[in-house]
Amino acid sequence: KDEVVVDGTIQACFHGRNWRGAGTAIPVFSLRTAEDFGVGEFYDLKKMVDWAAATGQSILQLLPINDTTMLGTWEDSYPYNPNSTFALHPQFLHLPAVGVKEDEEYKAIQAELNALDQIDYERVNNTKLAYLRKAFDKTFKKLSATEKYQKFVQKNNDWLLPYAAFCVLRDMNGTPDFSQWKGFAKYNKKKVAAFCAEHQADVDFWCFVQYHLDLQLSEVCAYAHAKGVVFKGDLPIGISRTSVDAWIHPELFHMDSQAGAPPDAFSADGQNWGFPTYNWEKMAEDGFAWWKARFAKMAEYFDV
Repeated sequence: KDEVVVDGTIQACFHGRNWRGAGTAIPVFSLRTAEDFGVGEFYDLKKMVDWAAATGQSILQLLPINDTTMLGTWEDSYPYNPNSTFALHPQFLHLPAVGVKEDEEYKAIQAELNALDQIDYERVNNTKLAYLRKAFDKTFKKLSATEKYQKFVQKNNDWLLPYAAFCVLRDMNGTPDFSQWKGFAKYNKKKVAAFCAEHQADVDFWCFVQYHLDLQLSEVCAYAHAKGVVFKGDLPIGISRTSVDAWIHPELFHMDSQAGAPPDAFSADGQNWGFPTYNWEKMAEDGFAWWKARFAKMAEYFDV
């Protein structure tokens, strides 16, 4: 390693390659096992890690795993349009590990969903959420009293509670478009805190779901590290204009513009992704705190 001066600052210059490795890029939802519930889950990554290690691979890149639930329809399946850049998608939870009993009804629905040629996105997620609400009703009182759960909520409070409030308001209003939420079109921290207090059980449910998602993914990450395999994350460059991020921090984005791509081999007319562009000047005012928080959260699961 040498040190070179670039624009008046000293920077490290590395010669050669310090590390080389082979790996595979995959969407978690496509990993299917008999233990699934109609869609690939975080726990399926353990088998993928075993395969990677057995074939001499050392890295697995995952497509985005953030929550994309907006309308509750198949249109939510696009992984690059998250409702939060911090929250994980409930579809990746392994239900029995959350407290759902594998009774005859569960096994019958599971077998039916797993036998489908294609993932039934709507039915899988709606059924999973129904089971999760039952598990919440049975287990949350005891779980909420544990130090581990309380630490999770405290550590993630800045994004977790606004996300939970967003989910409740989305479902109450039947739309993720917060401009249509009377009284809550513009985010107000005190007002949202009061709303959370009034709808505590509903807010707690979404915190409960995110806690278990973090628990299961963290377990899988530790398993991968023990096998000499690391995960590479996929950072969607755009944020949805009907996301928690846009609701809380509209000043960080140019909501009156849309990002896309110029004409190329994929589209002769170019592409309009519909995402608002970044207000880099405004982001710089607080030292890019939103970006730092976003990367810090990703770093809890991803090494690259």
